[in-house]
Amino acid sequence: MTTQHLSPGDIVDYLHHELDAEADARALAHLEHCPSCAAEYEAQAHLNDALRVYARASERELPQGVVHRIWDAVERENARPGLAALVRALLRPAVAFPAAAALALALAIVIGFAIIPHATAPTIDAAYYLDDHAALTGTVPFGDRAVLPSTLEHAATQTTAKTIASTTGGSIGVYAMR
Repeated sequence: MTTQHLSPGDIVDYLHHELDAEADARALAHLEHCPSCAAEYEAQAHLNDALRVYARASERELPQGVVHRIWDAVERENARPGLAALVRALLRPAVAFPAAAALALALAIVIGFAIIPHATAPTIDAAYYLDDHAALTGTVPFGDRAVLPSTLEHAATQTTAKTIASTTGGSIGVYAMR
């Protein structure tokens, strides 16, 4: 048991449960053995109760205008942000600058592809190669039944006509070719 009395501040703190566990235990032990500190504790407890009763009795209603303004402020604080607030949030520098840089880079790439000429592979006229291939591989080249390409056919006709005309006297070879 301690011989030193509790201060009025310690008694009030004990009454309001504001002491730590060790100090609270010391105050309880002292109040159980010291009648003067216990009387002070009872006086503080009655004063505390009297103040609470007075506070409840003297409560007044706030005017309705004040109550409405308070509720409006609470609702505005808890409301979702509107479109304007979202746009402002997107236009803040931490978001706007990287977005603008990405847009500028994408635009530069698109314009770069539009301006710079691209090397294109030469086109191949497939029909020409197919016709030529069919003409050359469809028959045995220069055989009896071979179909000659048109450029060779004209030259071959003239050569054959000259050869026949020179050997037979001229007119028979022309009839044979026609």
